[in-house]
Amino acid sequence: MDVAKERIISKSLELFSQIGVKVITMDMICYELGMSKKTLYEHFTSKEDLIKQSFNEQMNEFIEKFKNKITHISNPIAQLSYIFENSLYFNKKDKVSFQLQKFYPNIYTELLKTQNIFIKDIIKNNIASGIKDGLYRSKVQIDLVIDYIVMILYNINEDEFLKANCQKYFFELVTRSIATKKGLKEI
Repeated sequence: MDVAKERIISKSLELFSQIGVKVITMDMICYELGMSKKTLYEHFTSKEDLIKQSFNEQMNEFIEKFKNKITHISNPIAQLSYIFENSLYFNKKDKVSFQLQKFYPNIYTELLKTQNIFIKDIIKNNIASGIKDGLYRSKVQIDLVIDYIVMILYNINEDEFLKANCQKYFFELVTRSIATKKGLKEI
C-alpha cells in the first residue's frame, strides 16, 4: 500500500472513531489531510469504498497482531484465556460499530464474517493443540465447543457488567468442561 493511501486510511479511521462514520464527509477528510478531492478519489471510488477498505485494513492489522501475540503463548490454556480477553474487534455498543451496522450493513456484515472466521480458526487451533498436549480431552466435540465459546464471547462483550465480572468465570467454566486432569492443574 502506498504512503498516501495509508495516510488517508489512518486519518479516516481516526475521524470515524472521534466523530462517527455517518457524519464524516470526503471533504472533511480532504481538509484534515490537506489533500485535494482528486487525490482522495484516486485511491477510493466513494465514501463507502473508503470505509470498507479502512475497516478491512484495521481488521487485518488486528488479526495479524493477535496471531503474532498468540503464537508466543505456548500453553493452550493460557492461549484460551488470552482469546477470552482479547479476541473480539467489534462490540455492538461501540459507536462506530453501531453506525456501521445501521448505515453500512453490508460492510458491517462482511467484517463480522471475517471476525467470526478468525475467531473460530484460532479456537479450533487452540483445541487441537490442547488435545495434542494432553490438556484437553480427545473426545471433545470441537465444533460444538467452538460455537459455545463464540456465543459466550459475543454475549460477554455486549454487557459491561459481564465483561468486567464474569469473563474469568466463563473462561474457567469452558476450560474445566474440556480439560483433562493434566489440564485442570494448569487453570
